[in-house]
Amino acid sequence: MLIIAMLKGVPAKTTGVITVSGVLRREEMELVMNPHDTRALEAAYYLKRRVGGKVIGLSMGPEPKLVPIMNDLYEPNQESRLVPRMPIYGVDENVLLSDRRMAGADTLATAYALAKGIHRIIQLHQEALDELIELVRNNASPAEVESKARELYNENMLPNKVYSTLPTVRDSSVRLFVEGRISREQLLEKLEEARGDLMNFIVLAGMKTSDGETGNTGPQTAEGLSEFLGITIPHAAFVVDFEVSPEENSVIAERKLGNLLQKLRIPIPCLLTLHTEYTPRVPPASVQKRVRLNNYRGQLRKIRVWDAAYIGADPEKLGFAGSPTIVGPGMEIGRPPVQKIVGKTLVFKQDMDKFEWNGKRYGPFKKYDPVGDLPEELVRELEGKGLLEVFTLKHMIEELFGGLQVVARAV
Repeated sequence: MLIIAMLKGVPAKTTGVITVSGVLRREEMELVMNPHDTRALEAAYYLKRRVGGKVIGLSMGPEPKLVPIMNDLYEPNQESRLVPRMPIYGVDENVLLSDRRMAGADTLATAYALAKGIHRIIQLHQEALDELIELVRNNASPAEVESKARELYNENMLPNKVYSTLPTVRDSSVRLFVEGRISREQLLEKLEEARGDLMNFIVLAGMKTSDGETGNTGPQTAEGLSEFLGITIPHAAFVVDFEVSPEENSVIAERKLGNLLQKLRIPIPCLLTLHTEYTPRVPPASVQKRVRLNNYRGQLRKIRVWDAAYIGADPEKLGFAGSPTIVGPGMEIGRPPVQKIVGKTLVFKQDMDKFEWNGKRYGPFKKYDPVGDLPEELVRELEGKGLLEVFTLKHMIEELFGGLQVVARAV
């Protein structure tokens, strides 16, 4: 099973807006993994231990900032305050969507890119099996089939049941064919079955992000993926518990909507967003043989960085260009509220770094910050340098709407 955990890098301390229309400059901020996404990683690791497969972390953002965060996901996380119940033994692969055209995305444009990324992940695994199937159909020798299978297995593209070098897996399909225990036709059947299994994937996400709080990206991603795959990808939000039934190819999920608990049977493939109260189950020991066959070779530590062209995304549906939402300015968490009166309050005309005056340090200040309780002599000096001005209605509109201009015209 392909288990895809959607992850996001969020500002560590603030949600300060730097550019027009509320676009976060993540490349200039200290980023950390969205804390709510830890639940998605817990659920992903549970699924891998319950049904087997591999866990793929999927994120979007500036490469220099996201790569260190995603590298940490390969390591066992045994001390996280968010995971006191059990450790997470690392993801198997990481995919990062990084392209300047993706910057400034609202939830719709973000979900579009993520859905394209998931679609590409599935396509790559299908193409790997297609290579092997074509080779078998063209009457390639058992040695040639095994050589190609080994190559794809080392790239982490084939599950153990198709091919494996593990001594504990002796009955992989390719091994049975090479040893003459199954026919070419039987191998083709098994390969086609494995290709069909790729559509039995589950996508997991945190309930929301600490810098957005909308909770929309997960469900919107499922809707976009439904369109790209031509099938319905059902989704459930606020999941506090779930059990997977491989025999029935479904998930029994319990979700919390306010004070209401709702139990749902959801066919696979599906997408789940995990509530902050989600607690992972412990899989039974009896499933270990099946899990081992469905697992892949192991971790692929090289992060795959994909741009818009590689995932086949329409640039007009990405980033700021593809975002119908108009975002106002953000605010620094922890900054005290201030009151500014149009036509009276003196404010800074531009951002100012820290500076020293009469042996004391002041700042930093942002554009349109009020002068507050600065010494009168300092205020007069700053005024004389043209660094202060009176707060106007135009300034208020710019601050509230990120520089958006409202133009009225006769029709």
